Amino acid sequence: MANHDDTRKESGELDRTIDAALAKYASAEARDGLEERILANLRTADAQSAQRMWRHWGLTAALTAVLIVAAAVVWRWNQPTVPPVAMHPPALKQAPVPDLANRDENSAPPRRSMQHRRPRRSPEGAIAVAGPKLDVFPSPLPLSEQEKILAAYVARYPDHAALVAVARMDALRQEDEERRRITAGQDWNQ
Repeated sequence: MANHDDTRKESGELDRTIDAALAKYASAEARDGLEERILANLRTADAQSAQRMWRHWGLTAALTAVLIVAAAVVWRWNQPTVPPVAMHPPALKQAPVPDLANRDENSAPPRRSMQHRRPRRSPEGAIAVAGPKLDVFPSPLPLSEQEKILAAYVARYPDHAALVAVARMDALRQEDEERRRITAGQDWNQ
């Protein structure tokens, strides 16, 4: 039983020591300016959290901008490339005027077989240029130098120009008949 009494005495002493320390701690006065320091720390914490929030939003905005630019680049990269089309006015050639009064009914031009043609690709550096919109379609082009000379010749020598035109039409008709005979002979041999 002595052992049991010794343990009680030691535990009573320990309890008194703890109680004395707690009483001393409870009776301690706060240092001067404690309230001001606490309030200053709270104000600083609020300011720092506001700064962190703005940094957070700034970082979020920057990342969003980078993602948008990256998406635009990827989208543009995946678009099919279409080369620009260059507008060049077609060069018009003056066809001989047919003499319809003396034309044979069977002198139709030969038919050409339909061929599949690939569209021409314009060079990479070509730029599409739109000309002025004119009131008449197809737009008349100014006469070339040769056309001006021909018009002056026809105006000065109309009878001779008509004879030359008839002779030229006869020559074209003969060439056309010859071509038909040659192609008919090739078709017959095949």
